[in-house]
Amino acid sequence: MTVDKRVKDILIPIEKYETVSIESRLCDALAILKRNYEKIKQSGQGELHTTIFIKDSSGKIVGKISMYDLIRGLVPEAVKGPEMSRAYYSVLSSRILEVTKEVSEVQARFKWLHSSFMELIKQEAQKPIKETMSQVHPLLTEDDTINHAIYIMFKENVRQPLVVRDGEVVGVVTLKAIFDEMIELLGPECGVNWER
Repeated sequence: MTVDKRVKDILIPIEKYETVSIESRLCDALAILKRNYEKIKQSGQGELHTTIFIKDSSGKIVGKISMYDLIRGLVPEAVKGPEMSRAYYSVLSSRILEVTKEVSEVQARFKWLHSSFMELIKQEAQKPIKETMSQVHPLLTEDDTINHAIYIMFKENVRQPLVVRDGEVVGVVTLKAIFDEMIELLGPECGVNWER
C-alpha cells in the first residue's frame, strides 16, 4: 500500500511565480505575462503561470492577480455599479425628461462596449493593480492532505490556496497539480488495478 501524498508533495513553489508591487499598474502585470509567454513560445519549454502574486512594501504577499482578475480589470468601474431594474425604468417612462436623462447615463456607462478591444485595454490597463487584485489568505499547511486541499478549494471558493510553513508562504496548490496527481494514480489508460 502506498503512502498518501501531502500538500508539500504537489505544491508549486512560490518562487515559480512572478510577483509585482502593490503600487504597480494592471499593465505591469500584463507585460510580465506577455514576456513569459513569448519566452515559452520561442523556446518551447517551461510552463506559463497566469497568476502573479502582489507584494506589499515589506515583501509580504497580500494579493494575486489571475487571468480572471486581469480580464475583469478591463471592465470600467462605472459599469460595475448596480443596474437599474426594468421596473424602475417603467415607472420613469411616464416622465419623459427623467427617462431621457437615465438613458443617456446608461449609454455613457456602456459606451466601452462599442469601443475596440485595443482602446479598452489602453484605457483600463493604467489602473492600479490593487483595484483589480484578489485578496489572498494562506489556507493550507505543507502537511495537510490532498483531500483537505480539495475541500478548502471548494468550500472557500479559492482556486489557488496558498501553503505556509512557519508562517511563511512556500507554495500554491492548483487544480492542475491535483489533476496531475489524480491521473498518475489512475494508471495507464484508466485500467485501474489498485492493490488491496
